[in-house]
Amino acid sequence: MNLAHVAAGCLGLLALSFHTGNALATTPTDTTQSFDRYSWVTTHNAFSYNGMLPNQSQSIAQQLREGVRGLMLDLHYSNGRVRLCHNVCTSASSMTFADLVNDTLLPFLDADPNAILTLQLDDFTDRRQLRAEFDHMPELVGKTFDPYAWQTDTWPTYDEIVKSGQRILIFTLNRDQSGTFFTRAGGVHIMPSEDFTVENYWSLGTVSLTHDYRCYSRWGENVVPLRRAEIPGKPGWRPLFTMNQFHGVPSASHAEKDNNFAALHERYVGWCRPAAMRKPNYVAVDFHERGDVDAFVEWLGMQPADASP
Repeated sequence: MNLAHVAAGCLGLLALSFHTGNALATTPTDTTQSFDRYSWVTTHNAFSYNGMLPNQSQSIAQQLREGVRGLMLDLHYSNGRVRLCHNVCTSASSMTFADLVNDTLLPFLDADPNAILTLQLDDFTDRRQLRAEFDHMPELVGKTFDPYAWQTDTWPTYDEIVKSGQRILIFTLNRDQSGTFFTRAGGVHIMPSEDFTVENYWSLGTVSLTHDYRCYSRWGENVVPLRRAEIPGKPGWRPLFTMNQFHGVPSASHAEKDNNFAALHERYVGWCRPAAMRKPNYVAVDFHERGDVDAFVEWLGMQPADASP
């Protein structure tokens, strides 16, 4: 029998052994570890679940119910508000950022007092526009994670973050949109992704016919290497690692292959672990419910935080 077939079969059985119905990794059993020791299912373009080329097939509310804890969101200013759109807003009815926070995220956190959410923003607005949008979500104040409010030697534990009430971590690719936004209700904090995270280049290839499995920094290894050990100004704090696994043009049928346990395992063990020397905190995919992303993330949770090639 071909050894490759044996290996694929073993990984398939491993995936099944970790799969528990439709439930994805949610609140960890052990909440005493620092936050950078956990891994989460993350949805690329989480808001894009309808239209001609959606990246997801479920609403964000449904994604959260199924255990997704990381959301990648694009922000654009259109028709007087900050809206969730991909590339360009084509409709005045596109969901506003405030509607997502007020109607979905905050009610979800109220219903699950042990949940922590992460938002990864690709923000094309300006500071005035975003601050005005935050004025529409006063209940968000006090709920965003502010790393400079913590004097711990490393990331606080999962349990400490829950107890603090700062259960929404927001990162932005737009450094100009980071820091504290002072709204009428108080401060909302956003962390610059380039300082607080490391992330592999976002695309496996434009279309599903191509697969570039190399794992290298989206900012360049000479600028923000995946192996970077500390966050600037926060000695002892490791950047959180996002492992991207999706194509430029989304395909629901092909996501079954990209999200297969064997494909994720091979990308991690063969490429991303040697490059980053650690396991990912966020595994970002299209069509998260297809394949074995939940099983893979559950498996990651049982692996050591630091890895050798």
